[in-house]
Amino acid sequence: MRQAKIQIQVLHERHFPAHINMVLSQTLAEKLGIQGSPFRISFGSASETGYASIRQSNNPVLRISSKLATHLRIENETTISAYFDNITRRLKIGPLLGILINSHPKEGTDSPFGEITKFLDECVQAGDNHGLRIAVISPDLIHLESRSIEGYVKDQSKWKRVSLPLPDVIYNRITSRRIERTAAVQKMVEHLKNSCSIPFFNDRFLNKMQVHQLLIQDENSSEMLPETYYLNTETLKSMTKKYPILYLKPTNGSLGDGIIRVTRKDDKWIAQSSVQNGTTTSHTAQTFTELNHILRNKVKKRAYIVQQGLQLVRFQNRALDFRILVQKNKAGEWAVTSSIARIAGDQQIVSNVAKGGTLRRVKDILSELGDLRNKLTSADIRSVAKSIATSFENQVDGHFAELGIDLALDQTGRLWLIEINSKPSKTDDTVHNPTLSARPSVVRLMEYTIHLTSELKRNRHSHPPHQGYLQSISKRRTPR
Repeated sequence: MRQAKIQIQVLHERHFPAHINMVLSQTLAEKLGIQGSPFRISFGSASETGYASIRQSNNPVLRISSKLATHLRIENETTISAYFDNITRRLKIGPLLGILINSHPKEGTDSPFGEITKFLDECVQAGDNHGLRIAVISPDLIHLESRSIEGYVKDQSKWKRVSLPLPDVIYNRITSRRIERTAAVQKMVEHLKNSCSIPFFNDRFLNKMQVHQLLIQDENSSEMLPETYYLNTETLKSMTKKYPILYLKPTNGSLGDGIIRVTRKDDKWIAQSSVQNGTTTSHTAQTFTELNHILRNKVKKRAYIVQQGLQLVRFQNRALDFRILVQKNKAGEWAVTSSIARIAGDQQIVSNVAKGGTLRRVKDILSELGDLRNKLTSADIRSVAKSIATSFENQVDGHFAELGIDLALDQTGRLWLIEINSKPSKTDDTVHNPTLSARPSVVRLMEYTIHLTSELKRNRHSHPPHQGYLQSISKRRTPR
């Protein structure tokens, strides 16, 4: 299979000889390995027969008729990749990556997609550099019957809504658990994955207790898990007898919302929680019955876990943890894209940036922590995170290619796994180096999309590659 970067120019039928719907140069034909026609030409899920005329020139332009462009739902393209498979006689344009979000943009504004607008702009830029087409889509703009979507693409400096075929790959960036769980979205996702054989990642939000139950089965990861149970009166009572600090977390929570810290001090219990304006509320209980009553009022009907509190190292007397972003790379293997230390805001019980936390380089923080019994390096922490991603993938159902892994050190230097997040934040305040034109995670996203579509080409008569990944990865021991 040969590949080339091309330009696509759509022209009226009158510019083509009879029975010809595309014209390309001899140089481009040789680069792609095209010898004669007809052959199939495809873009996303759309496919048509191409009848080509090869001319003596060396430009990279592929001229196609407006009728063919309408069938393929493709427009003029300044730079896009093209692949020709001489065995199947197919010219593949793209790939087309669909980024699935909650809802439609606010058109006519500077930030049509809200806080993730810059991230999506970077995706378009990196997509152009890699020969991909990026379309931003919402669940209600996917039309399974016609195998088409209405997607938002960026034309120069503006986003516009266009009709496109179903994408080659879909990246799930829905940030609402409620929307993701609706029957309509679940049915649509299953159809895309199973009936249309479209690689779809990251599959879904993760439930904290389900992740714990998966990783507790892995001998290496289980060593890093705090003791954890579903919250009820019995488990709360047992854990208060066992540990001086407990954390209560919503099983489906994110961004630190709803977390409660319970601390035993003398003969009293203090329950602290962060509220949305960033302040921390505190309640004191003299007895377990009183504590249980306070927590019931805070938790209400939400499902919670109760977790062993850890004696973690602190930085300048503030909570500290490490967020490691692990992604699939261009070879389809887990790799660490970034690692940052997160320091909680003053008086905050969590280190999330959304709650006022700040970011520092991991190695800088480690060098300032002083002597620990087991001194870990930044490389050690990154290696552990990658191994956790592998362990997680060995146990979980679904296709995940991006994980935010939160780790923390206790006062003996032991590393603990705090959380795995399948929808790491893409807002600007999580970017450690804002001077880069496209953050490394965006570049890796493009490379993995190309890997997925290459796997599909190599295995076109077998299952989609994501269905086989879980069985193909052997377990690796977690570095200690």
